[in-house]
Amino acid sequence: MDIEVVCERTADGWNVEVPALDNLHTTSKRLDKVREHVLELAKDFPAAQGNCEIVINIVARMPGIICDIESAQAKMKEAARLQDEASSEIRNVVGRMRDEGLTMRDIAVLLGVTPQRVAQLAPCAEDAVA
Repeated sequence: MDIEVVCERTADGWNVEVPALDNLHTTSKRLDKVREHVLELAKDFPAAQGNCEIVINIVARMPGIICDIESAQAKMKEAARLQDEASSEIRNVVGRMRDEGLTMRDIAVLLGVTPQRVAQLAPCAEDAVA
C-alpha cells in the first residue's frame, strides 16, 4: 500500500496530512521522523491493516524552495554526467597520446597534471586489448 504524506513547514516543525488514512492530521518536529510516525499510526486504520508492505511517500510543501531543490538536483545530475563524459574523453586522449609515443611526462605537461595522474588515466594493457 502506498501512502502519500503531505508535510508543510511551520515555526515548530511540520504539519503532517495523510489523506489515505481518513485525512489524518498530526505534527512532527523533524521531517526524518515523519515516515516512522505515520507507519506507527497506520496500524490503527483499517485501510492499512493486512498490508504487508506500506510505502510512505513524503511530499513537502515549501513553495519556491522545492523548485530550487529540484533545479539544483537536476544540475548535479547533469554535472555528474558531464564529469563521466569528460573522464572518458580524457582517458581516450591519453591513450591516443601514448599510442603516438609520447612519454607520461610529456603528456603531463600538455594536460597540466602530474605524471602520476597520467598513469592513472592511461588505459591498462587489458583495456587496450578489449
